[in-house]
Amino acid sequence: MAAVSLHDLTTTVGRRTVLDGVDAKIPDGGFAAVIGPSGTGKSTLLRTIAGLETPSRGRVEFDGVDMSPRRTAERDVGMVFQSAALLPTRNVRRNVQFPLELRRQAAAAIRERVGAEARAMHIDHLLERNPATLSRGEEQLVQIARTMVRTPRVLLLDEPFAPLDEHLRQRMRREIRMLQAGYRVTTLMATNEPVDAMSLASLLIVLDGSPASVVQTGTPAEVHDEPASVAIATATGPLWRLRVEVTADGGGYWLSAHEAVHLRVWSPALAAHVGRMVTLGVRTAGLVRDDRGEAEATLLRIVPGATGGLLCRWAGELVTAEGTATAEEIDSSMRLRVDRPQIFDPSSGARIA
Repeated sequence: MAAVSLHDLTTTVGRRTVLDGVDAKIPDGGFAAVIGPSGTGKSTLLRTIAGLETPSRGRVEFDGVDMSPRRTAERDVGMVFQSAALLPTRNVRRNVQFPLELRRQAAAAIRERVGAEARAMHIDHLLERNPATLSRGEEQLVQIARTMVRTPRVLLLDEPFAPLDEHLRQRMRREIRMLQAGYRVTTLMATNEPVDAMSLASLLIVLDGSPASVVQTGTPAEVHDEPASVAIATATGPLWRLRVEVTADGGGYWLSAHEAVHLRVWSPALAAHVGRMVTLGVRTAGLVRDDRGEAEATLLRIVPGATGGLLCRWAGELVTAEGTATAEEIDSSMRLRVDRPQIFDPSSGARIA
């Protein structure tokens, strides 16, 4: 396997510069998720690492060795795309073994390796099937097995769950998690789905801008809890947003929005924003029913068994809150506690506190 380092990586596709000065390091055996708004070059970054795109500046290193001059076939990279693109005239077994055939390995060695990979991916019962008879999830599992059968140094996943429904996504997450842990292959996954990134990766690389550059890196918990901007906050999970006014008194600062919220905040970073409007951001799990809470909302519906089981209207927005209620309380006012609020500049989107 290999540690991957990106140094000042700049890639132009056609006449458009897609990536500009990307720097990142993924440790040997690490799992990084590349996230960010649509169109910020996540797939282009993976294609550049694979050698499918040529950088106009900078370099890609595997274990300190510059890969930029090397062709894709010389980089020992496996790439999984949104579309499985299996060979329709070959059954599953012959699709999986195709990379080994290209390396002219012995037939006995190929059979053994394909059988082991099929068992690891739980597709051994599919080996004699034709690709046309497979479900979308089965196609993706076969594509991953075909990619991993030759044990690449680096695995690149380009939105591998995009065509799947939630049930298949959950299964694929389990398979990818076990595969990556078992092989300890250095993995980069481009995704627009916060759940995929947060549940699989140990490192987040956040791209933003046009052309795109790295605006934040860190563990999922670090980026989720301390996002550098509102765009990064929304890329790592649901975020309720509300415009509030900053006021001050002798004890600190208040965030107020009519009768909906009157929240005490102690951050000195708010001193420059007194008398101005800012954006208050609250995570899904950050609203909790509490009779002494700072926010007033109206209970609309109880969702049994759900996380955030109270559907409420808060400051004109539909939000979910943690807690319990009775049917008699529907359409009545209730108080919410706001946990771990995040505050952003409404113009730049930068995080204030």
